[in-house]
Amino acid sequence: MEDDYYSLLNLDRKCEEEEIKGAYRRQSRLFHPDRHCDANKEAAELNFQKIKRAYEVLIDPQMRTIYDLYGVEGVDSGQHLALYDMDKNKIKETFERIQRQTKEKEQEAATNPLSNIAVELDASGLCYSNRDTYITELFNIPINSFSISQSVDAPLTESNRATVICTAINSDDISTGLIQTNVRHTISNDTWLESGLTLGHGATFALTGYRKLTKYLWCHFRSQCSRIERDYLQYSAGATLGSNIGENTVIKAEVSLDKTVKGVLTKSWEKLRLYLSYQIGLENHVMSIQLIRPLKIRSPADAHIECSAKYDLLDGAHVEYGASKQLTEYSRLAALVRIGHISGVKLKLTLSRGSQSYRFDVIFSDVIEPAAVLYGTFLPVFVYSALHWLVINPYLNRLKAEEIASKSEELKTQLEQSKEEAKEAIQLMRPTYDRNVNVEQCKGGLVIVQAWYGVFGSSNKLIDVTIPLQCLVANSKLMLPEHNKTGLVGFYDVSFGEDKQLAVKYRFRNIMHEVMIEDGESMKIPRQSHRIAQTVSQEGS
Repeated sequence: MEDDYYSLLNLDRKCEEEEIKGAYRRQSRLFHPDRHCDANKEAAELNFQKIKRAYEVLIDPQMRTIYDLYGVEGVDSGQHLALYDMDKNKIKETFERIQRQTKEKEQEAATNPLSNIAVELDASGLCYSNRDTYITELFNIPINSFSISQSVDAPLTESNRATVICTAINSDDISTGLIQTNVRHTISNDTWLESGLTLGHGATFALTGYRKLTKYLWCHFRSQCSRIERDYLQYSAGATLGSNIGENTVIKAEVSLDKTVKGVLTKSWEKLRLYLSYQIGLENHVMSIQLIRPLKIRSPADAHIECSAKYDLLDGAHVEYGASKQLTEYSRLAALVRIGHISGVKLKLTLSRGSQSYRFDVIFSDVIEPAAVLYGTFLPVFVYSALHWLVINPYLNRLKAEEIASKSEELKTQLEQSKEEAKEAIQLMRPTYDRNVNVEQCKGGLVIVQAWYGVFGSSNKLIDVTIPLQCLVANSKLMLPEHNKTGLVGFYDVSFGEDKQLAVKYRFRNIMHEVMIEDGESMKIPRQSHRIAQTVSQEGS
């Protein structure tokens, strides 16, 4: 298992250079081989080399950036040498590109073949049905339209890639079939061209391209020519000029031959994203504003709530609100309610799995009705809650249990080795622990009475970490940053995949204190809120 260099030195990931040097001095004094007898010298040398390696990586700004992005594997491999002379932003950009390409390959392998299914349902009868006909209407929701597309994507050469897409559409009892072929030629990392031919209801030839002009400026163009009838040709084209202003701001200007101009501004903050666009055309003017606020939800991933208000001359004013939730690594579920005085009330449900998409549009009303709004808002919440309780949660728990069992067997040998190394490290800490306790007791400072780490409720999954924590006490204070405690010297992972906690009972100024935190939480002691007794004598100890 990889060492966590920040945990080894008990540092926060945002620590400064002086904090790194101070942590290294404390830990190196603790484990320096010259401070230990011959019997313990080998174990001391092993821990000292780990501390030294962590310091060498974190004290070097370039190496620290590479470690933050790639981890131990990136630092130890030759891959980091090519990045060493780059500045921090360039390293981050390169890493994100590699990570994105790797993620795309993983998704392609996990979700081939690619497909999209879209269904539009008319559920307006539910809002107007009475109690006697409600069940009948529920099982007789008509399908207005249905479409399904399947695609095959394959590399032709290192710089050429072909995609074939077949689509079948049924709308208002009219069926249409389309076949589309696209070939993309990658000229460089900054330039590509793509041509496509669509056959079915007539023929359409399209040409698109992308070019990165400067570090912050890029251009994307598109053009297509369609033959709808024997003697009728239709041509359209457009271009987008965009600029990345900093890491979190994008400005785009889109121009089309149909005499429409659209400006787009996207701005992101740490917990908020703004999307603002305004389109000017001959027949309509469309303005869109979206504010997206991500809400962090506990495992497996984040959820997002989205609201927007739009207006144009054709569709009038309408508002949209909804939420999306990551179900698994590759699956995401989203629900969006659209309310407009012309479009009525519509619910859009989308399930995405990698590049596969399943979309269901449900029309509740052609006009704004309170009952339709209630249906559109609370129906997806009820359905998701039921699915999450009956299907999703049991499925994810089963997957997690299988992963834990499989991973635990794989890491069994490594866990035993980590356990032995932790025991040896604690043995090396004992002289320092005795001195630290004597100093703190003499001045009425911070003394760790008892500390346990692991899975509480299971005695065989708890380890005593009193000595390692006491050795981290300096000037009657102890601080553990926000990282998993398994990386601390003297700790180890007692049970892979299970939620662990750290419980500490300590004495400060002859007053007993007690605190318990989740693994990954920060901890600062002493704290007034941790008191459990007025004095040690009153507690009876």
